[in-house]
Formats: sequence, C-alpha cells, structure tokens
Amino acid sequence: MRKEQIAFPLVRQVAARPRLSEALLGRMRWGNTFSEEFVRDPYAQIPAMLDDGYVTHHRAYQQWFVLGYDEAQQALHHPDLRTSGTREMLLAVRPYSKLRPSSRRAFARWLVFVDPPDHTRLRRLVSRWFTPRRIESWRPRVEKISADLIDALPRNGTVEVMSGYAFPLPINVIGDILGLAPDTWPKLKTISDNLVQLLDPFRAFDVEVIDASFDELADIILATATQRRADPTDDLISSLVEVAEDGDRLTEDELVSMVGFLMAAGHETTSGAIGNSIVALARHPDQRQLLRERPDLMPNAVEELLRFDTPVQAVGRTAVADVDIGGRTIPAGMNVVIRLGAANRDTRRFDRADELVLDRPDPSPISFGHGIHHCLGAALARLELSVAVPALLDALGEYAVDEDEIEWRRVIALRSAERLPVRPGV
Repeated sequence: MRKEQIAFPLVRQVAARPRLSEALLGRMRWGNTFSEEFVRDPYAQIPAMLDDGYVTHHRAYQQWFVLGYDEAQQALHHPDLRTSGTREMLLAVRPYSKLRPSSRRAFARWLVFVDPPDHTRLRRLVSRWFTPRRIESWRPRVEKISADLIDALPRNGTVEVMSGYAFPLPINVIGDILGLAPDTWPKLKTISDNLVQLLDPFRAFDVEVIDASFDELADIILATATQRRADPTDDLISSLVEVAEDGDRLTEDELVSMVGFLMAAGHETTSGAIGNSIVALARHPDQRQLLRERPDLMPNAVEELLRFDTPVQAVGRTAVADVDIGGRTIPAGMNVVIRLGAANRDTRRFDRADELVLDRPDPSPISFGHGIHHCLGAALARLELSVAVPALLDALGEYAVDEDEIEWRRVIALRSAERLPVRPGV
C-alpha cells in the first residue's frame, strides 16, 4: 500500500479528534487545517502555506500542494496529473472499500474521477445539454423556483438562509430540469447530502447510508427514465435517455451515476456559493450597495464572488509520471492537491486579492477548474447565482450577519455554511 493510502485513514482519525489534531498539526508550518479557525477562514493560512513556494510538499499529508493561479492552471491541464488515481486510492481504503460493489461502481463513474478515453466519451454524450445557450433557456424556471422559496421565507425575525433558500434552490432546479416530480425533491436533497460526503476523504461516513442513497437514487432515476422512453417530455432525463452519438449512448448505470454526480457536486457547490456570497456582501456593504445601484454588474459580480470565496477549495490529482509544475518536480505516484481557494487569492494574478471588488476587470476565477475536467455545470451554477443573489438581496434589504452564529461545514475541500442566520433590514 502506498504511503498516501496509509495517510488517509490516519489523518481521518486525527481530524475526528480536535485535541489530537491540534497537538500533531497545530505546531506545523501550516497550522491545524482541521481546526475551527481554519474552517471559519481557510484563507488566513495562505501566507504560511506559501513559505515554500507556490508548489510544495507537506510531509504530514504525504501530498503535494499547488497554491498559485498559473501553477493551478498548469496542473489542471497537465495530461500526467489524472483523477482516476485519486479514485483508486480512495476505493482502496476504508470506508470506501466497504461500500457495496454497485455503490463503488457508481462512485467510480463520477465524471470528476474518470480520465480519457472514458471521460471524453461520457462528457461528449451529455455536454450538449449544458451549453450556455441551453442553460440560459432555463432562466425562467430558475426565477420561478427562487421566487417561490423567497415567498416561503419568514417575514419577521431572523432568516436562516441555508435551509430556507441556498440548500433547496439548486436541488429544486436540477430536479425540475431533470423532469423529476416535485414530491421527490426533498428526497433528492437528502440523497445529495449523503453522497457529497464521498468527496471528503478525511471524514468518515456511514457505509450503509451511502449504499441506501445510491439505491434510492437508482430507483427514482430509472423509474423516470422508463416513463420518458415511453413518453418523452421536455426535460433532461428524456434527453439523456435518448442522446446518442455514432450509435453510443449512456447505459442505465452511467445515467444513474451521471445524475448522482450532477446532484451531489452541483447542489453542494451552488448552495455554498450562494451562502458565501451573502456573507461576503454583508462584510462589504459598499459592494452590496454598488450591486444594488449597478445591476448590470451581476455577470462580473458572479465571477468575483466565486473568486473571493469559492465553494470548491481543493481538487485532487495523481501523478502518473514525473511532472514539472511551477519549477518543482512532482514524482510519479504522488497525490497532488490543487488549492483553488489559494489560487483565487494569488497576489501575482489579482490586485487587492483579499478584497471583494465586484467591478474588478477580468476576475476570471479558477473555481470551476480548467482543462478537460472544467465543471460540466459551470453555466448552470452561474445562472443560479445570477438569479439567486439579487433576488435574496431584494428580499433581505440592508441585512446583517452575526459572524459568531454562522456554522461552517467541516469539510476541507468544500466551503459552505451549514447554518447562516441573517437579520433582514429595511
């Protein structure tokens, strides 16, 4: 077993014990990345992370880290830094290794863990349904879902933004676009919450819950697919079961895996981006006022909000050969973590990198990745943010956020509030 494979379960045990993690990691040059302080502000440690440059090895994690913007682009585009190695490393250790074979197969087919040629084939079969033009045609549906959720928010007192708006909006949107019945959307939210745990290798999960979630998802998707084959409608499930190119099409297993990935990754990241945006605009009331005065800034504001506090903080790769990134050689077989949050705060690329500047020229965040694994749902996430944020600003007025009341999810790779109480203003 590789050293990195041994490190995952050991680090998971450390992460689950705050005193132990502080004792072992607190005195290291990066500090304790499992601490409450790091969860609240993952950007404060960036200067310490850069002590050894923008590409560095961390002995405790047995991993290489890429921290700079240009270096991140280079790494994400490099053909010898692949995602399937990360998948195989995870599936070789507990609790991933204890999943049922059907769950392991479904997880292994998630696009984020598949390399060419399989990745090329799967993405080709579905990418036409995620073009900016097609996504834009869904704007009225997103606006309707957003308006319905806002109408249901409390009219007096504190509003808990995550459970009342940020969490349900993206899952309701993808449920509607897929063509799934509204009475299944709450179940999809629960399934998505469970499956997204698979994206955090340093946190344990309940194997039985994950297995049951894959089963429930398959039941919902395959039942709907059967209906759509007999009676197609204008929804994504109908499109996916019919799509074919050169005689190739998605198998049932691939369909379930694709939908599971779109739900888990898309729901978690978009929810996080909405909540992060509300917090950022509360911390920068001048920028909030600017957006009220200049609604035409919204497309650029979406990019800057994603840059300033990206919901995807890190992605993993494995080197299949010696790889040169930023003047450092990463040996073959090593696990590589590309810190998108740090790259988006790179002072070489962004002036005033730690400030929110909604009219910043060309913010160009790397939040959706780069290269062949650039996020399939990027256009949908941008659409949801462009609708969700201004609608919520209108509903909340000059709102205030009590920073001490925010509960941040304890997930290193993803940045999202679990609970976000907001006091509406005038």
